[in-house]
Amino acid sequence: MERSSGVGHELTGPLVHDLVNKLAVIVGHCDLMSEHLKAGSQCAKRVAAIQEIAQGIAKQLNECQCRLSECARSAEIEKRNVA
Repeated sequence: MERSSGVGHELTGPLVHDLVNKLAVIVGHCDLMSEHLKAGSQCAKRVAAIQEIAQGIAKQLNECQCRLSECARSAEIEKRNVA
């Protein structure tokens, strides 16, 4: 049981980090696109919406990654205390 928890963290941690990095690229591209769009246009509004969604997802993933790290530390401390 402990092993599956460790494996899950090993797989999830890098995946979350990779997703956050990709979302940062999306946000950056939205910034670049916004500079070339007419303010208030429908296209500018859509790009802003995409950027906002990507930022929200990145924030949620970062929070998830923090919780995973806390759980992994707690499990490691419990494992040491049992041994």
